[in-house]
Amino acid sequence: MEDIAFFDCNVSFGIPPKPGLGYAATPDDLLAEMDHCGVDEALVTCAAQQFGSPLEGNEMVVVQTRGYARLHPVWALLPSQTGEFPEPAALIAQMRVHNVHALCAWPGQHHYLLDGRTFGSLLEELTARRVPLFLPLTEQSGGQGGWSLAGSLLEEYPRLTLVLTNQSVWGQDRYFRPLVEQYPNLYLETSHYELANGLSDLCRRYGAERWLFGSAYPERCLGGAVYQLLRADVPRAAIKAIAGANLRRLLEEAVL
Repeated sequence: MEDIAFFDCNVSFGIPPKPGLGYAATPDDLLAEMDHCGVDEALVTCAAQQFGSPLEGNEMVVVQTRGYARLHPVWALLPSQTGEFPEPAALIAQMRVHNVHALCAWPGQHHYLLDGRTFGSLLEELTARRVPLFLPLTEQSGGQGGWSLAGSLLEEYPRLTLVLTNQSVWGQDRYFRPLVEQYPNLYLETSHYELANGLSDLCRRYGAERWLFGSAYPERCLGGAVYQLLRADVPRAAIKAIAGANLRRLLEEAVL
């Protein structure tokens, strides 16, 4: 593993409303778990962003990760029409100040529609600036619901840099392969993708550039995600790309 740098794109800290067997209450706890599992860096959200107030959570994730060079904050998205969330220009300026290079949407949890009617000007801005938008699929209505949302969003904004996370462990290829073939800025995270020889087939057919290492910690085991990628039947160069290089490229391409 010495030459493989793991950069997890899907990690959260804080105490969830229904704590599982393990979680990281603080950034220090999270770093201890990352060290134990061999993960170098992570894009992080905090539990308050999803399960409490997204606005307070956005502030918390910035404040609590400040000074931790290995942890990179992600902000939760909300509509601006209710006066809770900044307009696109102000949001980009605030992201620049706080070194936030990615956003995450929980439309089901936070009761909004993720579409052009609600977010048109912001989605245009994110597309132009290549700012990654993360969309957890299991948070939606499950199964086809999340994929339908992703397909509708990409149909409206085909150049949007969209990262789909937390897909079901049951084979989802029939949902996402048509999207991968049509939308060049669509990426998928690896945490729930457990199809036998699935990743090797995806890399052979589409290349290794469209897949991002993610653990979905604490929902899933961080170490298991690392082991799963290390044992995948793909070339070492592909493992290195998926483990961290692909995500690092996306973040570097974001223009704030």
